[in-house]
Amino acid sequence: MDHLKKYITEINDYPKKGIVFKDLNPIYKEPKIWKELMFPLQNLISTKKPDYIAGIESRGFISASALAFKLEIGLITIRKPNKLPGEVIGTNYKLEYGEDRLEIQQNIMEKDSKIMLFDDLLATGGTAGAAGNLIKKAGGNLIGYAFLVELTELKGRENLDSNLFVETLIKY
Repeated sequence: MDHLKKYITEINDYPKKGIVFKDLNPIYKEPKIWKELMFPLQNLISTKKPDYIAGIESRGFISASALAFKLEIGLITIRKPNKLPGEVIGTNYKLEYGEDRLEIQQNIMEKDSKIMLFDDLLATGGTAGAAGNLIKKAGGNLIGYAFLVELTELKGRENLDSNLFVETLIKY
């Protein structure tokens, strides 16, 4: 998948100074390229037989919704504070460049549902780790993590449950 790196734009000092942002929008605007990237993930995730894919706000929603649609399974959204209606469960966590909070609707899934967590990028693992803990706190059975891009030098995998499936397609 390294040949797809040419479609990923790098933006220095965004969203904060010292961060090199990986912009996947050029991939999303090219249907054939996006399909080439998504097809292996679709196949891998289907072997795990999840009940739901949980996408992390906001860039995780894009591909998570496409995967859920293709796999004919439900989509669960994990959002930033005050974006979901009704009762929510939340958790605070540290980012590569600060602190944040994630929330999930309290009764969005059946107890012990198999959940595959998806985000566009794995950096430090803080966001994905917090989202995984949130799924467990909400009664879900987290079965793995999937990402389009991984920044390997930040060792984000070390902050994820090592007993679970972790898949990334493009590594930097």
